[in-house]
Amino acid sequence: MLPEIGAHYVLHQDGLWMYYLPDTLKPDYGAKGDVTAHADGQPMTKLLKPGWWGSTHQVREITVHVPQWPRVAGYTLDDPAAKSERFPTSLTAEKYRELAATSDIWAAMYSAVRDSVPDAVLTLTGPWTVLEDAAPPPADAPRPWHATLPTLLTQRPEYAHLFPGELRGFRKHMVTLIEALPYVKYVFNEEQIKVTLEVPLELPQDEWVTPFSFDGRRKPKPVRRQITVTRRLTLPIGDRIGGLTRADAEHAWDEQAAHWAGVVTAASAKACSHCRGTGHVADGSTAYDTKKTP
Repeated sequence: MLPEIGAHYVLHQDGLWMYYLPDTLKPDYGAKGDVTAHADGQPMTKLLKPGWWGSTHQVREITVHVPQWPRVAGYTLDDPAAKSERFPTSLTAEKYRELAATSDIWAAMYSAVRDSVPDAVLTLTGPWTVLEDAAPPPADAPRPWHATLPTLLTQRPEYAHLFPGELRGFRKHMVTLIEALPYVKYVFNEEQIKVTLEVPLELPQDEWVTPFSFDGRRKPKPVRRQITVTRRLTLPIGDRIGGLTRADAEHAWDEQAAHWAGVVTAASAKACSHCRGTGHVADGSTAYDTKKTP
């Protein structure tokens, strides 16, 4: 039983006409061959996103061919030498089912003979509503798109990427991205993202420190360690990125990710020339420094 296709839309971009045929159109289990589609008799191209097919011209009629599992025409005796009055060379499908219900010996001695079955054919005729300058949804879309669809399209998710909506999970994405940046020590995902950095001075300097042992006692020998400055940033990063289409939101997502990564990267420290490296002044992204409560 082939699925019914509802409202017809076609996406048109750069001379390519893109039609959605349900990705549930699949060959019967075990059937040989792939689903094929023809536009007015001309082969269509299967696109990267499942269910989408392309044509170089605006189509009047699409025919889809779905391979079917061969039907059982009868059964034949595996070993001709075993032929007898009880075990004839061949059996009809009906006779085999009758005998097989009485004993397992029939399944052991006979094999099915199958006849090929013509492809199931689904014919689609226009007209299609043309959506100009519209690309199909991305083949690899890890970020779910939540669209505000017109009533007519609420059951047509294949077109959701063309309508206003939002991408969610941006804050979690930024936590992962920021954790991989240089000098980042901690990242906390709260209502705002809080970042702690350990940044070296512009002119690297060392100091002698006496580390603690695991039991809390000081070790006798001090060691040299590079001086670093602790920076704490509070970043007002939201969780959702909206857009007039999915493509618009994806673009805004990438711009926002680059902006906030740049804010963290710019947060550095410089040695104070007046104190000869014993102090420092913050440099970069100071607007996002975590405010200390009095």
